[in-house]
Amino acid sequence: MTSVDDEKLLNLLEQLNVTETTENKVCEDELTSTISYVVTASRVPPFRKPDMPYTTSDFEGVADNAEVQLSVISRILDSICSAKKRGQHFSPLFVRNFVVSCFLVASEYSDESWEWSSYKTACKSENVMNKLCEVCNCESVQELLTGMPPDDVDYSSIDVKSINGRERKVNYLKFVLQGLSEILNKNNWKTYPALKMSYWWILQQLDRKNVEEQMAYLLPPALFIVDDWEQQNKILGLKCLHYILKNTTGSELRWYGRAAVIYDALKAVMYTREAEVLEILYPTITEVANVLESDPSNTGKLKSESIYDAILHQLLREMEHEQRLELRSVYAASLPTVLSAMGIFGIRWSKEVMDVCSDYLATFDGPKASDRFNILKALQLYVRECWPQIHFHVASIMQMLVRLLYDVTDEDTALSPQIIDVVTQEVETLVKLLYLAAPKTTQELCCGLESISVHPQCQMLLKKILIITSVDK
Repeated sequence: MTSVDDEKLLNLLEQLNVTETTENKVCEDELTSTISYVVTASRVPPFRKPDMPYTTSDFEGVADNAEVQLSVISRILDSICSAKKRGQHFSPLFVRNFVVSCFLVASEYSDESWEWSSYKTACKSENVMNKLCEVCNCESVQELLTGMPPDDVDYSSIDVKSINGRERKVNYLKFVLQGLSEILNKNNWKTYPALKMSYWWILQQLDRKNVEEQMAYLLPPALFIVDDWEQQNKILGLKCLHYILKNTTGSELRWYGRAAVIYDALKAVMYTREAEVLEILYPTITEVANVLESDPSNTGKLKSESIYDAILHQLLREMEHEQRLELRSVYAASLPTVLSAMGIFGIRWSKEVMDVCSDYLATFDGPKASDRFNILKALQLYVRECWPQIHFHVASIMQMLVRLLYDVTDEDTALSPQIIDVVTQEVETLVKLLYLAAPKTTQELCCGLESISVHPQCQMLLKKILIITSVDK
């Protein structure tokens, strides 16, 4: 701010102090220009090197400046609240403009972990949000954004009305998203890094109804963010898409081919070697595959290959011979999700599934045995879904399990007793499923387990398996 601007702002605040003690009305035109100026001064400045990753040092001093400016905004909102209590009525256009502008700038600092924010600035941001709720007679940010209009009346273009003695609130969400989309677009979104985080923060405040209604504004930013080369942006874009997918009906996503567009954007990400990206990719791409494969137009059609097949094929191919522990963990955690989505069609990939499961169960993955636990979950899902042909693979699975039990109960094992208990419980669950799916085959394979020469703890577990498969069901 210049000294002249500072003087004007101080004069306005002084006038507001005087006005609150008198019956004078607050001037809308003067407030509009002042709010516009303070909001502009509060914004996170453009990043001058959009093609480079940014750090906290690139936004030095931004949080301190924003703390002061947001305090001024809160003071102005206080004066508006006081004027309303004195009976002054503000025009709907004025209210809409200051609500949208103040909300958007406050959302830029709503999380203290962001590089341009701080704990104090985040508190000031929350205070501005609370003041806006107070001005609009709302109980929460969600109510401020979405309003509470009755089903039979359209209040999208008004501020507040009283019908039959009941106060109605405007839906500001569309206006907020319109204001955000004016700057947050494919060409310059990296120049304004705070806006992508504002978008993510606003998205999380919305429920299914509002996500579906505002899809035209909400989907494009997620798509161009996930298409970026930076890992943190890919992860953010995936989080946004996953939230949209979880909070939108399949029919809405298939409308205008949106689900197909999302799938095409995610398909390219499957080839990444970044564990943090893949960790959220597979749940997200499985969600969009569910939408596409449940299209009613596919009813009664037989396809040689589905979208699920493409996803599972890529996952199994990456799992095979993978040496990086962090990637193996991500793949093992993703396999149950994909197999569950495929259902009985996972039979097509039985050999590949058996191969990777055998490899992962035989490999030590650390004291928590998380990979082995996830692979056992994947095998349980496989048995549940593909039970008609499971008798072909019982021998392979039982061999994996006996070898696993021997390994985890060995006296030199690095696993704690608690982890061993968890693993053995999952093994017992899997054996029960095998017995239910193919009782005769499982029973025949388990004959003689008690005579295998192994250490005592493993022998005890093998006897448990023998008991499970000896009970007549």
